[in-house]
Amino acid sequence: MKKILGMTMLAATVGAAGLAWAAVETERPGGPGRPGRGEARFERMAEYLGLSEEQQATWKSLHEQQKTEMEPLMQQGRELHQRLRAAMDAQNPDPAAVGAATLALKQHREKVKAAHEAFGERLKGVLSDEQKAKFEAFKTAHRGGHGRRGGFKGHRGPKGGGPAEAPSTPAAPTRG
Repeated sequence: MKKILGMTMLAATVGAAGLAWAAVETERPGGPGRPGRGEARFERMAEYLGLSEEQQATWKSLHEQQKTEMEPLMQQGRELHQRLRAAMDAQNPDPAAVGAATLALKQHREKVKAAHEAFGERLKGVLSDEQKAKFEAFKTAHRGGHGRRGGFKGHRGPKGGGPAEAPSTPAAPTRG
């Protein structure tokens, strides 16, 4: 029972950390959809993909729509995180309550992931075939062990110690 509770708490902590990052990223100045850092990232991506003015306008509109659609989900995530924290911080935590809160966070994370994937598809719908290929290459190169999406920053490749394969994509926009 202690092992299950420990694993549940670990899973909850990892899930909560992801939701907390998302909430902070959304709220801070220059975060997604806000002037500053997010705008600079958008401009670099537009240049990298070679977006026309019309495509840029459509992407901006889609970003605003996504921001509006995601706010209730982000609020729900904050509330679920608070419930989990309260369940874990109780003087005598109830494993069923901690487990239920953990599962609720997991389900919520899946909803957020699905919303992000749908948003990516809407963005791709505006692109030419060449731009879609560049967009996919960029996403692939920046997934996994790179930056804030998870993994280990210092990971150099396979366990055997061999060098990591160099990405085959051209230089892409970096975070500002």
